[in-house]
Amino acid sequence: MKGTIVSRVPAAKNYGSLMLTCCLIVMCMLIIPLMWTMTLPASYGHDATHPELNPWFAKLRSKSGPCCDGSDALHLRDVEWTTQNKKESHFRVLVPKTAELYRAASDGRDMKKGDTEWVDVPDDALVTDPNLDHSTLVWVWYSSGFQMTDEPHIRCFMPGALT
Repeated sequence: MKGTIVSRVPAAKNYGSLMLTCCLIVMCMLIIPLMWTMTLPASYGHDATHPELNPWFAKLRSKSGPCCDGSDALHLRDVEWTTQNKKESHFRVLVPKTAELYRAASDGRDMKKGDTEWVDVPDDALVTDPNLDHSTLVWVWYSSGFQMTDEPHIRCFMPGALT
């Protein structure tokens, strides 16, 4: 076998340093984001003068899952939601049409005509806990499906007094 070079180093020693390097890289990829998120301050979308509501917001959930901490909830006025009698949807809400408009509304920008649309609230999104905030709250997420749309979906909804 002319020209064939055979290593006298066992395979485990050949790949040992490579395996160690891979393990260190994977550990860094897992640990660094975890450390970064642990140092971030909490963000709350509700009135900062009421920090006693922070734990309440953090535990809110519907049958669809957790609502988050309140930082991404929109406060709706009475004219922006209504009751209805549809199968599996007893409420509907007026929300921004796109995720970009949602961020703008969350930052306090008023919506213009055509920026919002009525969306049915699935009954599974209804939060049944007592409303300690006393205002109507909605948590919306936007999906970009196969049709490349930016469609609003209601994750959680907590009705207010409808006065």
